[in-house]
Amino acid sequence: MNKSDLVVLGFLNRKPMYGYEIIQFTKMHALDVWAGIKMPSMYKALQRLETNKYISGKQVVEGNNPPRKVFRIAKKGTQYFRKIMKYFLGSKSELNVDFWMAISFMAKGISKELFLQLLDQRIDKIITHIKHHKEECDLPEEEKKKIPFYILILMQMGEEMHKAEKRNLIKLKNEILKPENEFVFLKEEEI
Repeated sequence: MNKSDLVVLGFLNRKPMYGYEIIQFTKMHALDVWAGIKMPSMYKALQRLETNKYISGKQVVEGNNPPRKVFRIAKKGTQYFRKIMKYFLGSKSELNVDFWMAISFMAKGISKELFLQLLDQRIDKIITHIKHHKEECDLPEEEKKKIPFYILILMQMGEEMHKAEKRNLIKLKNEILKPENEFVFLKEEEI
């Protein structure tokens, strides 16, 4: 699955946009930096998605401006978008960035039930990481003295990052369970 496809379809799932606008939103949300999305891959994704009929583009002229191609997500593209969402949210990858990037596009991209299931899997995975990390780092003082200081700092940072992710996943789950947030998720008839 392709991160660029997720980004393009994620933005188009919100509203029709032209290519340059998608690129600008990608930069504005710093996806090029924190998610490693390269701008040339965005243009390639637009071409690939249009060729595969996941999106459709129409030339639009506004005033004296040159024509621009406005893209819309097609029904086939919506189905593909949901498949990509499920892939990234359920990914076994250690890259937390991919998981959190998918969350940024989850509105109307996944059902509440499926998202809760994938979220629980992620929480279980993080709990397992914390447990293993604690076992690996719970060394006698004499052994710790043999480990370089920078490795000790990295080990501590890893533990803190896992704990922070667990806290945020639980916070996310609590928000999902609030009735006022139902509008974010796909309804049964939309699936």
